[in-house]
Order: sequence, then structure tokens, then C-alpha cells
Amino acid sequence: MPNPPPSGPSSDLFSSVFRVYETKFEGDSIIYYGEPLSNPHSIIEFVWPLFREHGYEPQLTQQLGEYVLVAKPIYNAPPEFPWLQLLLFIATILSTLYAGSMWYYIPDPLSNPLSLLQAWPFAAAVIGVLAVHELGHYAVSKYYHVDATLPYFIPMPTFIGTLGALIRIRGHIPTRTALFDIGIAGPIAGLLATIAITAIGLSLDPISVPTWVDSSTPGVFTVEFGYPILFKLIAILVGSPGTENIFEVLMGTTKIGYSDPTMAFNPVVFGGWVGMFVTFLNLLPVGQLDGGHILRGLLGQRAATVSALIPGFLFGLAAFLYYFGEKFFTANVSSAVSMWLFWGILTLFLAQSGYARPIKDEPLDLKRKALGISIFLIGFLCFTPIPLQILG
Repeated sequence: MPNPPPSGPSSDLFSSVFRVYETKFEGDSIIYYGEPLSNPHSIIEFVWPLFREHGYEPQLTQQLGEYVLVAKPIYNAPPEFPWLQLLLFIATILSTLYAGSMWYYIPDPLSNPLSLLQAWPFAAAVIGVLAVHELGHYAVSKYYHVDATLPYFIPMPTFIGTLGALIRIRGHIPTRTALFDIGIAGPIAGLLATIAITAIGLSLDPISVPTWVDSSTPGVFTVEFGYPILFKLIAILVGSPGTENIFEVLMGTTKIGYSDPTMAFNPVVFGGWVGMFVTFLNLLPVGQLDGGHILRGLLGQRAATVSALIPGFLFGLAAFLYYFGEKFFTANVSSAVSMWLFWGILTLFLAQSGYARPIKDEPLDLKRKALGISIFLIGFLCFTPIPLQILG
């Protein structure tokens, strides 16, 4: 005997905003063909609680010129095994191990693949801060019953082995409070992991730099990191080498690190650096970035006015570094100029793409407003104008 068709709310209940002239069933989904009598967001705002009560997530789309209200079951569909996320995660483990081989000065690791395992602390630190950040988003999404995927890691043969990670939110976000909480959960979780990993890395024994590491040798280059204020504060608290004069460290007039050129920070430290850099970028208050979600929660639709300023700030930073960077920072600024130009262009597109829009757009409470402002201030402590420079 065939299964009975799925049961959703009667179309009469939402006929004031969407007049249905045909209903079809595709598997467990219900397809309503009709005529919208209001703007799309008002329709979703009206029908969303009706469908959620019946266990469905509604989406309003167009198919071949017809408006279609698609209701997909929330809980009835069996979860699919995340094969793509798993494959990307494994690939990111391999790419971060390979990147870590550079920081552990492992010569020609591909000739002896097992030697890559020596870089597991670096890989664990980098993947750890990214995973904790994204799982913060994921956990709070599940708390609000918002359909979200497990993290997608992005492997890439860079000096850290990855371009980061992300989750995809597929369902509607019910309230502005939920949008804010989902957006801020990642940076908070990621910052806690970042602080812990940075402190652990700075407390570990340094590694020895081989004699063959010389940026003047053809084909050999070194990467020098710029440390943000948060990193410097942790280094001071841990008592890292080069932090004896606290004022000079905070002002950037002295470098943190070992005076002996044959010694270098344990590579686990750079997992913390990655966490801070990712946190700052994600907190840029624009579009679908975490900072965009937080700002949208704080300001509502006025957030678009603030986000329009962000690309200009990044382009201005790139221009300042290009013309005056080496004078003020005595550093090779070409990498930083290219980086901020790239992010200026990216945020320009992100600002145009708009924000996530919650079903109910009510203001936040005072505690969340204070938390939102605080996380932006902490995010600023993760900023450094010259994140890295390539020497040689």
C-alpha cells in the first residue's frame, strides 16, 4: 500500500498572502503553486510558524515563471552521511601536515611521507581553532532548530595549509536574537581556543633552525609574522622571550622572539596566530561574515550603512601601506597591500550580496548589545596592519 501524502497546513490558512491554485507532492515535500499577494519576506514571515508547527521548512522560489512555495520536512528525513565534509577534512589534515613540515624544517617530506607526521602538533593547532570556531556556529544553529551543515574545511597549499572552514545555513533564522547568537558563537568559541593554543604554543620548547635556512639562498624564503595586540598580551603573561619591556612590545618597537637566530617559536604558536587572523577577518561587519550577522543583530536594517564603509577602509589601509608602510613599519609591505586589496574587493561583493534576514526582526536585549560591542573590541585586538611579510 503506498504511503499517504505528507500533511501540511491547509492553504486556506495563508490564502491572504499566497493564493494557491495547485498542490503537488514530491516525496516528503509539499509543493504549492500560487500567486503571491505580498512581498516574499512578508509571505515567509506569515507562513513560517504555520509550517514549523507541522514540521516543515518553507521556501518561496520561482520555477519556470511560476511562484512556488516549497515545504520540506525538518525532522523526518534521515540524515545523510557528510561524505564531502569528511573528504575535505582529510584533505585539510594532509595539506596542514605538509604546510607544517616547512615550520618544522623537514627537508623534502614527499620523499618520505611518514615524516609529515612530525608536523601533527601544527596541524592539530590550526585545524583545532578552525573546528572549534565553526562548531560554535553549528551548535547554536541546532539549539535554535536552524538547518545547518557540519563544517566544510578548505584545503590549500599555503603556508598554513588551508583557507579556513565554513558551515552552510540552509534554513530560515527565526529571530534577530537567533541570528546574533549564531553569528557570535563562532568568534567566542574560536577566541577561547585561540587563546589556549597560543598560550600552550608559547610555553612549549622552541625548535632549532637548521643552518641551511637562509633567505639569501636562491629558492629559500622565510615568512615573518606580524603579531596583533592580543598575541602580545598573551606572550607577556606567559613570559615569552623578548617581552621584558612591556611598553616596547605593545608599541611594536621591539620584536617578540628569541635573540638567538638558531631558535624559533614552536610551530603550535602559529595555530594561535591563525585563530586571531581568522577571527579578525570573520568579524569584519559586512554581509554574511560573522561580523555582518552580529552587526545585523545590533542595528537591524541600518547595518547596511555601516557595512558600506568597510571596503573603503580596507582599500584605504592598502593605499596607506603602499605609500607610507615602509616608512612607519620598516617592513616589506607588499604582501599586506595585496592582502587588504583582495579583502577590500571581497567585502565590496559581500556588502552587495546583503545580510541574512531573520523571520522576526525584533531588537536585541541590552546584554546581547553589550556582548556584540565587546566582541568587536576584542576582534580589533586581533588586528595587525602587516599580518606577514615574505623575506628572500
